[in-house]
Amino acid sequence: MQRLIELFNRDVFQPFRFLIMGGLATLTHMLVATLLFALLTEPSPYLVNVIAFALAFLVSFFGHRHVTFKTRGSMGRFFLVAIAGFAANNAILTAGLALGVNNLAAVIIATACVPVLTYLASSLWAFKK
Repeated sequence: MQRLIELFNRDVFQPFRFLIMGGLATLTHMLVATLLFALLTEPSPYLVNVIAFALAFLVSFFGHRHVTFKTRGSMGRFFLVAIAGFAANNAILTAGLALGVNNLAAVIIATACVPVLTYLASSLWAFKK
């Protein structure tokens, strides 16, 4: 088991660790959005997305700090990366809504499209060793 942990901790697996942590953050985002859509009467998809994003950001930052990059990193830089990703997310959300996509489906599609850009920005800038 220790050998598997050592192997997983190698830098070659960094993109895989990013996907796992990003997946947890994305799952957080989607679960919070789903819960809010279920609990609130006609909520704004933008408000739901902001709340879901904020909680997912915390999962993402601390997961990437401790698991993916294993470096302190800069919360400020990562926040800028996340805001850029969030802007891209909202642009995709807006396009989906304009095309008549269901609110929850539009949030899910938007949330699934951004990870490649955020990995590059995170590894090259926010968590640069």
